Amino acid sequence: MKQKDLLAIAQEKITETFKKNGVAQATKIKLSEVVTKSKTLIKEALVIIPRAFLLKTEALSMRTKEAHEGLYKKEVEDFNRISIELDTAPKDGGQKFRSLKMDEAYNLNAIKLHELYFSNISDLSSEIRTDSIPYMRLARDWGTFENWQFDFRSACLAAREGWAILYFEPLKNRYMHCVVDGHAIGVPVGCLPIAVIDMWSHSYYRDYLSDKKAYINAMMKELNWNVMEARMVIAERANLQNLYLVQPLVNSEPEKILGQSESQENAPIGKDQVMSKELQYNNPNAPPPMGQQKSNGSSGPSSNGGEY
Repeated sequence: MKQKDLLAIAQEKITETFKKNGVAQATKIKLSEVVTKSKTLIKEALVIIPRAFLLKTEALSMRTKEAHEGLYKKEVEDFNRISIELDTAPKDGGQKFRSLKMDEAYNLNAIKLHELYFSNISDLSSEIRTDSIPYMRLARDWGTFENWQFDFRSACLAAREGWAILYFEPLKNRYMHCVVDGHAIGVPVGCLPIAVIDMWSHSYYRDYLSDKKAYINAMMKELNWNVMEARMVIAERANLQNLYLVQPLVNSEPEKILGQSESQENAPIGKDQVMSKELQYNNPNAPPPMGQQKSNGSSGPSSNGGEY
């Protein structure tokens, strides 16, 4: 059958549908227009393709892994569906639009957090050296590496149905912890996640019942420090602290809206400085860039984040 014949048959079916529903024939719609509009809607929608993760850990059962993977894929499906619905939703600020936007953020966060979690756990050869970037950064911001371990575990225990996150805070140029309820409540604006632990009950209850501490210790023993170090490098080199230095100056000309204030430490930066290689750390007390970090010369035994 030729393509023209197929188009003619499809056009006839469309016409019959209009007649049955009492739609006036004055508004003729060509099949090509329908196809074009459909393609446009699909093109505009944000679509996420689920990723595959290989979890080698024996600290989680196969049933838990499979259930978790199914949940992650369902969140991807829900996000894609919501994205398509948003393309045709009325932009009137009504309840439908609000609900879709809330669900969009909820599912997008769920996808990102699960992908981060799957990537930073399940390292069977997990090991951290005392002269590594993660060890030195965490020891710097918590006093000792052991203090960080206790604080991170406390954040995990404090989480309900949600997440515990070690993140880089560009505003303060340091690492911090946050506890997230659900997938969206308690997420600091602009935080850059370094390590994520899923504290929803579906992630541990089948294998550990209510013993959250045993689950947390098992996950911390298998943290992938190589992944975390790579995230630290990206986070610190992003120079996102510059976002908070862009400020309008009162009674200034538009082209001079960015300038220097009297305080050098918190001074706004000029447009020509944003891409400057010299503008890596605006704070003189901040640590040097990752590539220039000095080793403490330690060649001693590796420190493993074991049970404590």
